[in-house]
Amino acid sequence: MPKICYIIGTLEVGGTEKQLYLLLKYMDRSKFFPLVISLRDGRMKNEFQQISTLYVLNKRSKFDIRNFFHLIKVIKEERPDIVQTFLFTSNTWGRLAAILARVPVVIASERSMDIWKKKFHFLIDIVLGFFTDAIVCNSFVVKEYYKKKLGPISRKLTVIRNGIEWQNFCIESQTHTKKEKIIFTASRLAPEKGIEYLIQAVRILSEKMKNVKLVIAGEGPLRKQLENFTGQQGIKEIVKFLGYQENVSKYISQADVVVLPSLWEGLPNILIEAMAMKKPVVATAVGGTKEIVKDGENGFLVEPKNAMALAEKIKRILDDEKIAINFGENGYRFVRENFDLFLMISSYEKLYQKLFCRQKL
Repeated sequence: MPKICYIIGTLEVGGTEKQLYLLLKYMDRSKFFPLVISLRDGRMKNEFQQISTLYVLNKRSKFDIRNFFHLIKVIKEERPDIVQTFLFTSNTWGRLAAILARVPVVIASERSMDIWKKKFHFLIDIVLGFFTDAIVCNSFVVKEYYKKKLGPISRKLTVIRNGIEWQNFCIESQTHTKKEKIIFTASRLAPEKGIEYLIQAVRILSEKMKNVKLVIAGEGPLRKQLENFTGQQGIKEIVKFLGYQENVSKYISQADVVVLPSLWEGLPNILIEAMAMKKPVVATAVGGTKEIVKDGENGFLVEPKNAMALAEKIKRILDDEKIAINFGENGYRFVRENFDLFLMISSYEKLYQKLFCRQKL
């Protein structure tokens, strides 16, 4: 039975962390033995502890050498057959540690259009890529992006899309008689999420509609700045910052439209979850978002950094119940057919078996 060691940068709540949690929760334990090493602590620590052996190394800085040697020590003690890493920090330190610990199979994961990366970041990816057996991308757009960046090792790229438990999402029609039209978004409050453009869009909408409300779930370094910006836009009374929410589905269920104004993305779970609940969506045409939202069919796509376009498409949905219902139904069918959790898990299990058997030959 292959022992698989997953290395991740943090246990904070995010798309990657949630996907790893679901993978661990439902993978076939008669075929695989998983464990997790997190470089830092986070809110999901208890959840991971309940379903897997967990090491939290408490990395103190970007170049924490003591932490790196601790990582190698844990890997050597556990002697996994496979190591899989997620996102740049653990892709770098985790792969390097696995290579030095002589782990038979090393897998990396790329989960976003990382336009922030400089040449030396990609150089690190390429060098470590020569010692990597597979690089899993969560969308075809991310794969194409890295195909151009990784050159000689791009042949190791493969795609396994995110999956959700769509059966568990409530899809009852929301026939409540609320006065407000609720626009909802959930994301880390960071520059790449483009929340300021959504705030501007709601300000534009508020000049044409008197019953709109924006609800924002999530924490991040820009929270205070975005709250101040809301005040500057003169719409503080119709924007609510919820902060961190363990479960956003109840807020999605109350929304009239779910919006994601990101500047770049991998494969955003919030849109998949909204569609699983038959909610219409508006999103920017970036990264893997274009693989989820089919413009004019199950939602609207707009160019990033365009508050006017966001406002226009949101208004079309809020003004036309027929469009909203049609988008919701089409989105629900699309998610069922393309983003089933157990399809994702099966794809990972097949990859692990293939690489494990190959190194045994």
